[in-house]
Amino acid sequence: MKPVQPVAVSVTDLTRRIKSAIEGQPELRHVWVRGEISNFKRHTSGHLYFNLKDADSQIRAVMFRGSADTLTFAPADGCEALALGSISVYEKRGEYQLYVTAMRPAGLGALHMQFEELKARLAAEGLFDRPRKPIPSMPERIAVVTSPTGAAVRDVVNVITRRYPAVELTVVPALVQGDDAPDSIRAALAHAQALQGVDVILLVRGGGSIEDLWAFNHEGLARDIAASPIPVITGVGHETDFTIADFVSDMRAPTPSAAAETAAPELEALREQARVASRRLSRAAAARIRLERSRLNACRAALSPRRMRDLFNQQRQSIDDMMRTAQAALKRRVQAERLAVQSLQHRLRALDPFAVLGRGYAVLRLVKNQSVITSIDKAVPGAEIDAVLQDGALRSVVLEKRGGDFLKKKKPGELDL
Repeated sequence: MKPVQPVAVSVTDLTRRIKSAIEGQPELRHVWVRGEISNFKRHTSGHLYFNLKDADSQIRAVMFRGSADTLTFAPADGCEALALGSISVYEKRGEYQLYVTAMRPAGLGALHMQFEELKARLAAEGLFDRPRKPIPSMPERIAVVTSPTGAAVRDVVNVITRRYPAVELTVVPALVQGDDAPDSIRAALAHAQALQGVDVILLVRGGGSIEDLWAFNHEGLARDIAASPIPVITGVGHETDFTIADFVSDMRAPTPSAAAETAAPELEALREQARVASRRLSRAAAARIRLERSRLNACRAALSPRRMRDLFNQQRQSIDDMMRTAQAALKRRVQAERLAVQSLQHRLRALDPFAVLGRGYAVLRLVKNQSVITSIDKAVPGAEIDAVLQDGALRSVVLEKRGGDFLKKKKPGELDL
């Protein structure tokens, strides 16, 4: 009797049956897997190949180029991620693997991405570039927004009471960690702003992980700080910790204690400043007194009898000089005017008709109308005429007329009438 031959399947058939069985499971066609990325490789084709692992297991994963181009972060070894995909079998190696269609960072990576996204968005709005409110140098009242039971409040109270005990200090309690912390801090900040006479607000918290400090990366809190009418100083975590609240506050301090030192001036330092100012004022006052005394002495010297007498003599001599100068100028002016008058007199005498009459000339007038006879044509024989001389007039009668030929027979000055 021949042995029964077993029914065998090929490796390919078996692999395909396993692949079909896996792909037939609905819960494996759309599954989120959380794990740490390892053996990460980016192929020249743009496809991503890596493993996702946890403490006990690992699974191969592939993300093709079309999906990889949509990533909003840079995956790398050691990065914790959440990957969405489907489970199938790679037939050539007979390995099941995760075909990833979407991926995002998980844990700290996700928080860092959220932090950078919010930071970039607020920076684009200009919220970080607005003018900062000045911190008062000598506040009368300081409000501290923090947990009433943490180490931060004790540090702040100790620093302020030691440095500046005259200030009024008010602690406004708030949750500084957990899901309810952002709303609690925002409410406490609003309460601090409503307090009467608050000059500056401290928003502080001690050190912790990024998750512990996450409440200070809340967008609403950042906008409340930026809109605060009262200056806000943040002191969150340690020197290397930065939160969104630090970027919008009016001043960022590396620690809660440093925030307290920034807000509260040191009393002894103020006293030293007062002493220095007093010494400067005394020196300035003494210098001013010396200057004014010197001016007073100069005025006294200027107003002494001898000085007044010298000034009087100088002024009198100056007046005498001006009088002599004026008299000489007046004399020259009078002489010049006299010469001008004499010249005018000579001209007038030369033009005076009576002066001409004195040289033997006469003015002839017709008796009937007293018109001046300037031509022989103005008179006719028998007409009565008056010959006006220098000292009187002669009345005569025209006997005849003699024309121009008569005058040509005589030499100038030899008229024979």
